[in-house]
Amino acid sequence: MKHRIVIVAVMASCAKGQALQPDSGPSADASCGDMCDQDGDGVFDGADQCPNTPHGVIVNHVGCADSQLTPMLEPNFPPYNLTWTNAGELGRAGGLTWTYTNIQRKDLFHIDWIVCDDPAMPCGLSLDGPIDAPAEAWQFSAADSMLAMGKLVFTNTTKILLADTTTPTLSGRLTLTIVDSSESPIVFADVATLGVVARTGGYGAEIKGTAFKVVLLAEVKDATSAWTPYMDYYDAAPTPVAGGGSHTSFDGWFYDK
Repeated sequence: MKHRIVIVAVMASCAKGQALQPDSGPSADASCGDMCDQDGDGVFDGADQCPNTPHGVIVNHVGCADSQLTPMLEPNFPPYNLTWTNAGELGRAGGLTWTYTNIQRKDLFHIDWIVCDDPAMPCGLSLDGPIDAPAEAWQFSAADSMLAMGKLVFTNTTKILLADTTTPTLSGRLTLTIVDSSESPIVFADVATLGVVARTGGYGAEIKGTAFKVVLLAEVKDATSAWTPYMDYYDAAPTPVAGGGSHTSFDGWFYDK
């Protein structure tokens, strides 16, 4: 086998319920104990995880408003009972497509999909063996990205091990595009703008509907070639019969509140 691809599609909560409900105003009667609703948010005090909710705001089923919550990592996959499918290959023409459908949002205020957020598996590309982090890790390219149009680009520098034992230097590029169920671009943003305190991820997108699609393509080029899907480039190169090898990794995680 010349190729080894490691791609993780794990996702990323706070309280989940059935329906957002409006605050009805505070109650002055404390004689009812846990059956009171002191902050008037429609959730009895015994079940209210966010007391003193501001009057008039929307709350979830445990009485928390958007402003009272912090986005949390969703550790399970698939979250929200969604359906996830993948097609294509990261290093071939057309790239790899990840499709997420049937997201059951319930009373979540926000769902954010964060790129490259696994501290145990650095995102990167190598054509001369395992990924050497941080040297071969993907780095955000502001010049190539168009965040408002749903395009996120990372670059790196790697090498390829040839049969003559030389290791020429290559430039690497990973391009992501993200669209909603109507094929309209979803805006990418840095995690600070999204309000997410991520582990290692720097960029992501807020998912506002119930479905979205991500297309990913990893390419390389040398000093004289054009950008080429990295597996095509590797296959065409005079690599050794044994040894060498291509390695790539990428992941996407969900955060929500």
